[in-house]
Amino acid sequence: MHRFLLREGDVVDDKVFVIISEELRNQWTKVLRFRIGEKVILFRDDDKEYVGEITSILPKIIQGNVLNVSERKTELPVNIIVAQSILKNPEKLEWILQKGTELGMSDFYPLITHRTERQFLPKFERLQRILVEATEQCGRCKVPVLHEPMKFEAFLKTKVTKDSLVLIPHTMGGKKMNELKLIDEKSIVVCIGPEGGFDEKEVEDVTKVGGISVTLGKRVLRSETAAIAAVAMLAAHIEV
Repeated sequence: MHRFLLREGDVVDDKVFVIISEELRNQWTKVLRFRIGEKVILFRDDDKEYVGEITSILPKIIQGNVLNVSERKTELPVNIIVAQSILKNPEKLEWILQKGTELGMSDFYPLITHRTERQFLPKFERLQRILVEATEQCGRCKVPVLHEPMKFEAFLKTKVTKDSLVLIPHTMGGKKMNELKLIDEKSIVVCIGPEGGFDEKEVEDVTKVGGISVTLGKRVLRSETAAIAAVAMLAAHIEV
């Protein structure tokens, strides 16, 4: 069965669902060509998943019965926040968002650093759609949050809280992910630099907020690879 995130205006409860959003109606009727009797899986950015069956298809509304409601425990016990310099190639950013969603990333902050070559996010709506589609595909019920671009210094001052563990992968080595002792952290922030890396002041700024240098292995990784590797290693460590 196909999985769908309910859009604004769509309704579901333990008995019925009602689809009025144009985006879902067009997808169901014009792209997927759903008919009465088709079964779907619905979710709405919480831990519940609804299995439904379409009973009525009208020009402005699609209705159905809910057959089953279940809890989906797919989220990591600790939020993994990726704070990464905006990459020059938009396709690499799309790849990070897609794979990061599959691995359990909760938030993505696009950063403007000293060596960032692009100062803005291209096609913000497309990037949000990629997050939704990846969430639908991988079985999660909560869509990661894509934040507006901000300067790295401002991010460290305003978005890093006392209960956050801040990590900065470094080619010169550091702690291994499985050596990290997680006790009361509500979130783990992974800071990923641009293609040219963070400059010395930026590294010092991370240290000032309690950041820890970590290693992702003995090889030098590209910026987009480092982000996915870090999330994968953290997820594996957290879920053990």
